[in-house]
Amino acid sequence: MELYARVRRAVQIDQMSEREAARTFGLSRETVRKMLKFSVPPGYRRRAPIRRPKLEAYIAVIDQILALDKSIHRKQRHSVKRIFERLRDEHGYLGGYTVVKDYVREQKQRSKEMFVPLKHPPGHAQVDFGEADMYVNGVLERAHFFVMDLPHSDDGFVMAFPAETTEAFCEGHNQAFAYFGGVPQTILYDNTKLAVAQILGNGTRQKTRAFSELQSHYLFAERFGRPGKGNDKGFPGAPAAREQLCGAEPTSTNRMPEAAGEGITRAPGHNRKTLRMGSASTAAPACRSLRSM
Repeated sequence: MELYARVRRAVQIDQMSEREAARTFGLSRETVRKMLKFSVPPGYRRRAPIRRPKLEAYIAVIDQILALDKSIHRKQRHSVKRIFERLRDEHGYLGGYTVVKDYVREQKQRSKEMFVPLKHPPGHAQVDFGEADMYVNGVLERAHFFVMDLPHSDDGFVMAFPAETTEAFCEGHNQAFAYFGGVPQTILYDNTKLAVAQILGNGTRQKTRAFSELQSHYLFAERFGRPGKGNDKGFPGAPAAREQLCGAEPTSTNRMPEAAGEGITRAPGHNRKTLRMGSASTAAPACRSLRSM
């Protein structure tokens, strides 16, 4: 690296010609030219894909083994050594172990999940359902609470129901839109059966009739997270609501309201302001637009 810097300085600062620099430092002119092109050594750069002539006929076998491994316990998956032995014993592979190891490592690197920062523009919401134990008229009961969050503004609405039903799902939307004073442009859901009747082979969601009717009334666009990927939302809706509204265990202070619509003020410093005890209703506030929340 020291020689690299000396050559670059001699040519670019001291105005030494490339020919003279090559002669002075004992380098070829092509090497001097590369040093001037890059501020640090670029290292070896492969221009063509790696060719593995002895392995090419067996790549499909390796890919199949790796694909099947994803469905079994990680401690029972094939090691590289076991893959090599199977290729040799079952398929007549005559190549070396190293080329198999390199290929398997590359494939595992490519299959790793990548994470990117989530951005939450204004006017978009997320919906979730959660559970918590609460006192209702002095009796400990399991409440199912509907949560709608606006991640951009960190505001949210929570409403508790006796059960996670279609009626509760629709009424939660009705009351949340009334609370926010408008309807989000899009709402992100997990793949709850209240909204998704079936996930087809190509990933398309077949929506339930009730959800389609709710969407037709309010005209919001839906988005769905990937099955089993809670990080698609990136905003802890139901868990955060349970922790901040209910605490670690049920007490008289987090008793459910006895009358529908009776509000519970949330702890100061949080934007999720109300928790309401709900029952299904036919109310449908005529909310239209929510663009800046």
